[in-house]
Amino acid sequence: MPNTRRFTVALLVALLLTAIALSPAAAADPVQTAVQKAVQWLHTQQLNDGGFGSPGSAKSNAAVTSDVVYALALAGENVDGPEWSKGGVSALDALANLTPGYAGADAGQAGKIARAVAAAGADPRSFGGMDVLAVIEGAYDPATGKYHPNFLFRHALAMEGLRVSGEPVPAQAYAALSAGQLAGGGWAWVFPSPNTTPVADADTTGRALQTLAAASQGACNTDFIAGAAYLARTQREDAAWADLPTKSVSNSNSTALAVGGLRAIGRNPETAPFVKGGRTALQALLSFQEPGGAFVYIAEPGKEELRITATSDALLGLLQPLGTAGPCPATYLPLLLAR
Repeated sequence: MPNTRRFTVALLVALLLTAIALSPAAAADPVQTAVQKAVQWLHTQQLNDGGFGSPGSAKSNAAVTSDVVYALALAGENVDGPEWSKGGVSALDALANLTPGYAGADAGQAGKIARAVAAAGADPRSFGGMDVLAVIEGAYDPATGKYHPNFLFRHALAMEGLRVSGEPVPAQAYAALSAGQLAGGGWAWVFPSPNTTPVADADTTGRALQTLAAASQGACNTDFIAGAAYLARTQREDAAWADLPTKSVSNSNSTALAVGGLRAIGRNPETAPFVKGGRTALQALLSFQEPGGAFVYIAEPGKEELRITATSDALLGLLQPLGTAGPCPATYLPLLLAR
């Protein structure tokens, strides 16, 4: 082959490869990029005792550490390996050290520990010197189907701890969670009762949808239809959510839980009706990420930012797989609009 022909072929190949590299399909996925940056930032937040804590504290916190360990495990990180160790103490070791003083007090707290431990590949039946799952199972009331008598959010966390650990969750527990749905389609932090007047919020609604999705899929699940309608109705003009519709500022935690709940039930937060002002709900969540990788709680100057909690919550929302939901017959449309 003459040199000129070789050069021409080589040039054409180079131009083709450049075009492929610059094409939208080959461009870096924004979610994957956001996850990678968030994980890298979390590396900078690990404390000397191996865990994670509140801003300004030198000691790790069980609630924060369990959330971060869970998010990192879902992101494919080895939280018991040297890359997540300080002074020979891994993030999972740190969580084990914190577990006895945290998991025994509440089924919801035990659920947070259990899901993190199971996702990390360890055994919640024997972790930190205790059987974490036994705490959850011991709190269950078969008469009501509840793992917590008052707090619906913690009831859902207890269920998640069992599910992620591969343990069966009673049908009555799902029924109790479903029954907690309010007339407007959302869920509140507390269970409805004669003594309470719960107000639905985006955080608990997202959590409830994620938990219920483990037991049921399908576009015509009426809980899902009403829950998605509540989130569509309370989504703000910036395409994000506040915990309560009355709040004046959107936040990343509520947005992450809403996005995660929608994805769990097969509602794509990148499509209508979750697009406001040309921005999708997913884009709204990504907008809370700083260049350094952390997610801020609220994008408002001068406010206290719990970036580590916001970042772990954002990771959970971004990593939630999209559930299955086919087309729903038009007979369900009046229900959607009524709620």
